[in-house]
Amino acid sequence: MGGPVAQQGSERRPAEPEVPGSSPGGPAILLLILLLVPLLPLHGQSPHFDAVIVRGDIYSDWAVAMAYGITHGSWVMHLTADNEGEVLKLLSGFMRFRKGMSILIIGAPNAVPIEFEDRLRGMGVTVSRIGGATRLDTSLLLAMYYWNDCDSVVLADGLNSSYYMVALSVAVERDAPIIYTMRGKPPEGFRTALREHLKGVKSIVVIGESLSREEAAELSSMGYGIEVVGEVRGNRPFSVGWSPLSLVRELMSPLPLLVGLLVGLALAILVSKVRSRPREAADIMDFFTVDERKLIEVIMERGEVSQEELPDLTGFSKPKISRLLKDLVDRKVVERKKYGKTYLVTLSDRFRSQVD
Repeated sequence: MGGPVAQQGSERRPAEPEVPGSSPGGPAILLLILLLVPLLPLHGQSPHFDAVIVRGDIYSDWAVAMAYGITHGSWVMHLTADNEGEVLKLLSGFMRFRKGMSILIIGAPNAVPIEFEDRLRGMGVTVSRIGGATRLDTSLLLAMYYWNDCDSVVLADGLNSSYYMVALSVAVERDAPIIYTMRGKPPEGFRTALREHLKGVKSIVVIGESLSREEAAELSSMGYGIEVVGEVRGNRPFSVGWSPLSLVRELMSPLPLLVGLLVGLALAILVSKVRSRPREAADIMDFFTVDERKLIEVIMERGEVSQEELPDLTGFSKPKISRLLKDLVDRKVVERKKYGKTYLVTLSDRFRSQVD
């Protein structure tokens, strides 16, 4: 994406309350409402942001931001490595017509730099940020703190970029946040978030094979309705609700059950063959910025490389290399070992296990 892209969905506003008319009790009822409204709890009410800023080349964050912006009526602005000045100019012009502008940044500092956030604050913008150690954490935190009035959530495999657009489509249709999974499991803290923050959630929509059967069964036992959005049949995706009751109904009808068992056996064999193959490193690279990908690819190619060689190998400055490595070390993607006056840099065992 060469330049900034701004996009806004139609903001969904609650219906206006009916104003009491000429009935004798009308004024008294209106006065009572006005007195009680300030006392109502604010839990479940999400703040409104004029704009959401996200890295346009990190599509996992982009999908989450678009879902939020469209359903909450916020402009979504795509930041890239070379369009910061244009984005700031757009916002500066907008501020001439609106005071008290508020912006939500989606992504950790490695995606949207702290320096950019500071420039926004210097312009008088109120800035909030949601960004976890991984893209999974970012998606969960956004739902917990800025989308806790939802009644559905959409689970999508965060390593499968082919699911992002499907998840976005379903999320907009359901007014639901996207939360990423990895290898069939939701992010750590997901169940706690459901209990303590996302208390209104009744249904969980799963994109393709984003959730394992074991996880789906456990969530269903907790009382959540599980719907799976599968491949396109005809003109629209089909969804299948799953619950213990649906299994009982299938048992009462032998023929569909027999057909289902045969189809299930064939699919199980096919899936086992697919899952036996190592995950492509390119899938995992979707979680990193362009600069991070370049650095990781150099380290991956060399196996082990000294930090002082990296500027020549990547074309990045020494301060930039140091900043990128610090963040990747914190996220347990790479490891550094002291070697004389420099460091030897390797990929961490945890990261290698995800690409092997």
